[in-house]
Amino acid sequence: GNPFLGQAEVINTAVYMSGGRMFGPVITAPNITPDEFGKPAGLDYAAFETAIRTGRKPDASGRIMQVMPWPQMGKRTTRELRAMYEYLRSIPSLPDSPNPGP
Repeated sequence: GNPFLGQAEVINTAVYMSGGRMFGPVITAPNITPDEFGKPAGLDYAAFETAIRTGRKPDASGRIMQVMPWPQMGKRTTRELRAMYEYLRSIPSLPDSPNPGP
């Protein structure tokens, strides 16, 4: 459901934050659950903080992450970003969502 269109919000908790959701034809949400080493999206804290503050992909491309609200998120304090990172470390690791939907 899309609450911005007046639809009831629906959260699929079985695959929440596991990525794969398509936003248009070229943007796919990443899996931000911890990898096998406990790193959210496979990122150490320094890479996570840089991605949040700059809005750029932490890979070699360095492209802008278009659907991420980084202008607002990048203004968070270091403590807030650390808390977000630690929360993401604490959730269950999930494989990429097999049925992400449109």
